[in-house]
Amino acid sequence: MSPHRITKKEIKEDKFVTFTLKLNELIREHLNLVLMVAGGVILVGVIIFFVFSSKSKRERNAAELLGKAGMELQTGDLGNATGNLQTVINQYQGTESAERAIFLLASAYYYARDYNQAQSYFEKYLSASKKDPIAAAAAQAGIADCHMQRVNFLLAGENYLQAVSLNPGGFLSPQYLKEAADAYLKADQKDKAREILNRIIKDYPSSQEVYQAKMRLSEDL
Repeated sequence: MSPHRITKKEIKEDKFVTFTLKLNELIREHLNLVLMVAGGVILVGVIIFFVFSSKSKRERNAAELLGKAGMELQTGDLGNATGNLQTVINQYQGTESAERAIFLLASAYYYARDYNQAQSYFEKYLSASKKDPIAAAAAQAGIADCHMQRVNFLLAGENYLQAVSLNPGGFLSPQYLKEAADAYLKADQKDKAREILNRIIKDYPSSQEVYQAKMRLSEDL
């Protein structure tokens, strides 16, 4: 398999999913920092983009409420974020914002540590986004995250690998593979973990995960 390289076309393919995934990773890894620094400026820009690109008043209203919920989610106001996302989903069915709200609602439940609800909404988003490989991979990885939190390591590993298969050339695919390797290691499946780490090195040689993969392999797993 030739190394996967990220193209400008892929990065521009879905601004919302790309932004949401980056926000998702920032919150998971650096929650306190995200709440205090420039993330809010980025989020406002995304909100403005979707509000003004919406075609109808109904879609604009949905986009505005979605943006409000996104900001609430970013600042840790999970109660109001969850309520507003439910409103977008229930009252603005058929809009792009309603579909995107499903992903953010799954994320809100994840941050609230309600992993069963989070997985349920990630699965709904996966069903709704089959034609969009970036969105589908994000949803599949969200399901894997929920399994990890519930200590279902084998299921987590399988779902991370499924996420990669949905969008092999995606810019987050090396990260999904690294997380799959971590999951298999926790499940004491060292041979599978080695296989995945070597796959990162072979298929994604320019990714930042390569260094981590080489370090793990050097530890003689």
